[in-house]
Amino acid sequence: MTEKLYDKDSHLSEFEAKVLSCQDNVAVLDKTAFFPEGGGQTADTGFIDGIRVLDVQEKDGTIYHYLEKDLEVGKTVKGSLNWEERFDKMQNHSGEHIISGIVHSLYGYDNVGFHLSDSEMTMDFSGMLSREQLLRVEALANKVVWRNASFNCYYPENPRSLEYRSKLDLTENVRIVEIDGCDRCACCAPHVNTAGEIGMIKILDFCKNKGGVRLWAVCGKRALEDYNNRYKNDAEISVLLCSPQNEIAEAVKKQIVTIDDLKYQIGGLKRRIIADLSDTFETEKPFTLLFQDGFDIKELQLLADSLHKKLGGIRAVLSGNDNEYAFAVCGKSEKLDSWFKGFKATLNVRGGGRNGMVQGTVLNTKEEILGVTNELD
Repeated sequence: MTEKLYDKDSHLSEFEAKVLSCQDNVAVLDKTAFFPEGGGQTADTGFIDGIRVLDVQEKDGTIYHYLEKDLEVGKTVKGSLNWEERFDKMQNHSGEHIISGIVHSLYGYDNVGFHLSDSEMTMDFSGMLSREQLLRVEALANKVVWRNASFNCYYPENPRSLEYRSKLDLTENVRIVEIDGCDRCACCAPHVNTAGEIGMIKILDFCKNKGGVRLWAVCGKRALEDYNNRYKNDAEISVLLCSPQNEIAEAVKKQIVTIDDLKYQIGGLKRRIIADLSDTFETEKPFTLLFQDGFDIKELQLLADSLHKKLGGIRAVLSGNDNEYAFAVCGKSEKLDSWFKGFKATLNVRGGGRNGMVQGTVLNTKEEILGVTNELD
């Protein structure tokens, strides 16, 4: 079995070990500080004698290091972890234990799922929580950080005599992570020595999940990065709205009201344009095609229908940019169906319809559309 140095010292970032075996770029050492994937956490990365460690897995007590190339068997090698990555995961995993312990003590819910990658941390609980309850959990979790509660990781002689949280029914080799005055939980991963190393715990979001709740949270460096990103976005929005950052929500609400009013006004103007076009458009041709800028599909349908009712025949209206146009075409069903088959057969058309109306998009230039429709006329 590989000696797990990370169990003894979670802050060990460099170590020496002997290569017991190595085949097809997979090495086994007599000891390692690399934590393998497990407990919902992805594996550590780094280097062994300058060779990149891509993944680490454990099977039956043996830890396998997946490398870019082989190591020499029997050689003493030096391993070095990507410490920033390891510490980031320690901050977040330790923060998760604090959150889960508080949720369990306050509401009796179990942590039934946990995932920690390089970019995201989620935790699933067996019952639903409200925003107000989560704000309470978050406040209490940060109080644990502020009082710098100690973390104690150990293998108890008689785990059955201890009360602790665990997703699995463990009977041997139980490793306990105990947070002073907060939580006791079975866990195989490295953790901080004291809660102060976590820095900050922030619950970002939550949703219903399988009869319970799923949380997204960030701790430590990730919490700082999240705040900086949000500050940057708020600052940019503040400038655009000419509003102080702490008032941008109200400013956005006002903009939405203004936009809705403008949409209503524009809709009224477009309906007047449609009525004017329909009233003034004259032709004796059985087919017409009209390009009209700035119309959505409903407005195209309204204009095509209005032209058909006035003039009969097949009336097509399009709006868009070169190489992508929305269209609506109105006509008597039998003639329209025949025309539309030819239209679809010669152009890149997506769409359809029934009862004398077809609509969709055509992914061609204006010249290509005019050339084809002139032949179909």
